Amino acid sequence: MSDPETTLQSPQPATKAEPKPDAETVVLTDEQKAARKNRNRAIALGLFAFVGLIFVTTMVRLATNYNTGG
Repeated sequence: MSDPETTLQSPQPATKAEPKPDAETVVLTDEQKAARKNRNRAIALGLFAFVGLIFVTTMVRLATNYNTGG
């Protein structure tokens, strides 16, 4: 027979918490939004450059090994 303590139960859906009416929110100024956009672009450019560097390094190493018969 099944023991009620060991029987698996389906999880109950989580109830969505209502926002508190007195909750504080941050409103960014136009200057802060522009700074965030510039910062995001700089991070994206840095990631793109890093991925490109890894790709080029890998291709050079593969070509060197292929040409030497390794």
